[in-house]
Amino acid sequence: MGTSPRTAPRGRQLDELAEALPQRAAALSRLFLMRTSVPISRIEAGVLAALASQPRRITELAAREGVTQPAITLLVNRLQARGWVTREPDPSDRRVVLVTLAPGGQRVLDRLRAEYRALLHEEMATLPDRDVRTLAEAIEILDRLIERLTTEHEQRYSRPRTSP
Repeated sequence: MGTSPRTAPRGRQLDELAEALPQRAAALSRLFLMRTSVPISRIEAGVLAALASQPRRITELAAREGVTQPAITLLVNRLQARGWVTREPDPSDRRVVLVTLAPGGQRVLDRLRAEYRALLHEEMATLPDRDVRTLAEAIEILDRLIERLTTEHEQRYSRPRTSP
């Protein structure tokens, strides 16, 4: 089954976007982390950002960052040794441990965000107004896409499991 001439360019554009978006986001993260004054990896920064909204289980952090549970446990150990996170029992299930953002971690995250804003503000200030508006529109579109993908993921993976 072939594609019509009208849909072929859109399909090609979608393929290019699907490949380019993750690459560009990763490049921005790498470039920023090379210039920040905070010695931190992308995954460490991602964990701190995830914990800023709420405490999380180790398994949840591993899934969010796309790493194994043993790898995220080692990373959380490092963050805890730096005073950036703490481990606390889950009040709803004392067998479960939640990782929580410590005040030191919040200060690091605030500093990272401030440095990132300053860097991007400096760089984007050189852009024409039209490009700034285009980037603002792109952020809105990406936010909607992220929300849709997050909702689909949660619906797919948080269904109650039934016994056979």
